[in-house]
Amino acid sequence: MENSYSPSFGSSTQVFPFIEYQRRGSGVEKPSALIVEDDRDIGALFRHVLDLAGYRTEIVLHGQVAVEHLAKSTPDIVLLDLNLPGVSGGEILVRMRSDERLKNVPVVVITAHAHLIETLTVKPQLVLIKPVNIEQMTNLISRICPAEKSMESLPWDVLTGMYNRSFFIARLKYALERTKQLHQNQFAVLYLDLGQSVKVDYLFGGDHNKRVLKDSAALLKTALRPTDTIARLGGDLFAILIEDVNNHETPIQIASRIQTKIRKYLAKLENELQVRANVGIILCGAEYASVDDILHAAERALDLAKSDRKQMLQILRSKSFETVKDMGSMSPIR
Repeated sequence: MENSYSPSFGSSTQVFPFIEYQRRGSGVEKPSALIVEDDRDIGALFRHVLDLAGYRTEIVLHGQVAVEHLAKSTPDIVLLDLNLPGVSGGEILVRMRSDERLKNVPVVVITAHAHLIETLTVKPQLVLIKPVNIEQMTNLISRICPAEKSMESLPWDVLTGMYNRSFFIARLKYALERTKQLHQNQFAVLYLDLGQSVKVDYLFGGDHNKRVLKDSAALLKTALRPTDTIARLGGDLFAILIEDVNNHETPIQIASRIQTKIRKYLAKLENELQVRANVGIILCGAEYASVDDILHAAERALDLAKSDRKQMLQILRSKSFETVKDMGSMSPIR
């Protein structure tokens, strides 16, 4: 195996396990990927891409846990953060290259500190510099996916540059799994409907409507926290995941901030329209059985927000997380 080092994504001929797996045939077990990353958003991002590429993925958040995991298993590829608690990513890489069983496992290093790469005594196959952008992700995908699947694996919406529906669902699944493990942890999901695409398209044309969606997406980013995940689900519908929620007011305040910014922008841009930016909010815990249940509940919350926003907010503020599910027949299907 060629041990190419390509932090700038040069034209390496490195063959990653997915290609070999495809050649062996569908009857063989999927290749496995280990993601060692203590940033949950980065971990979920790579998990999504690797899932689409045909891997079985596992995420480890701690360096020592990664060492223990590698002592018992041999993944087909490892995505490795350098700055880890317990044992550093650099030390893990050294241990892997000195282990006869692990020395040929491809390693993709992820780091926000480019200068650390030069200090590594052992070089990885690839390096991704945080924040990971679309160009870096495209290059990674091109190495682990066959050409016909590469574009399908991109986690971004082409028009707005935000995450797409498939990544949001993967991110939501990870949040639900985490909540079930930690028990005390809750999160919120916001559904935002601009509700004007058809009118804007009719009055001003498709290109103008696309610009409105792109500008609105850019505004949404300014209203959210760095830890929040936002995606365009399709049309003029956006979804937002807010994690580690310990009170009702946090998602309500974020929703209000979003509505104010979007309404001011649209009202100024489209003075011929009666502009409304509606946001449905749900609070989620381990009581939800699946991501589909959460998405269904968010749709119901958005419907209620459109008909009576005050009632939705009143219910959110006065009821427990368990009771919130009953709003507008939003209880999960078991």
